[in-house]
Amino acid sequence: MQTEHPFTGHGWIALLLFVALLLDGVLSLVLGQWLLTPQFSGVPQLTLITLLMIVIFLPEEQYVVVFAVGFGLLFDVVYTGILGITALLWPVIVYIAVQLRRYIPRSPLFVGALVVIAVTLFVAFNDVLNQLIGYGTSAFVLLVTAHLGPALLVNVVGFAIVYLPLSRILINLKRS
Repeated sequence: MQTEHPFTGHGWIALLLFVALLLDGVLSLVLGQWLLTPQFSGVPQLTLITLLMIVIFLPEEQYVVVFAVGFGLLFDVVYTGILGITALLWPVIVYIAVQLRRYIPRSPLFVGALVVIAVTLFVAFNDVLNQLIGYGTSAFVLLVTAHLGPALLVNVVGFAIVYLPLSRILINLKRS
């Protein structure tokens, strides 16, 4: 009879999230001339995608919401300059995903649907919170066409690229 031991790969999770955070910045910088224009703002959210995949593939990870707070704050400090919005939204989205994870199969279709819903919530509430502090767009049509649509496109493509390697890494972390 095999006894279950607690998950101890928290350092590997932090490293994965840090790499995803760096990739967010690198992709924004390298592809910025195409992704980040006044008419089209598709911001990669690989760190959020990584957090959601950790929720689905590593249910033993108890500190995923804490990681979401920490890396959300780091994302705000390094990339946005508006402290607190990502640090608030990522943990809320991750907490909701934690509560729903038993209903979400580990197939790419369902995890991809979770990513689409999470990115939609993030972009919409990010815009609402930015409006509250005076930095957001005012028109719903502009939100959908200039921010939400491009963000979904960029992140679905990003998810399609990282799903297989990241899922394999997380499954191997679970086994060790």
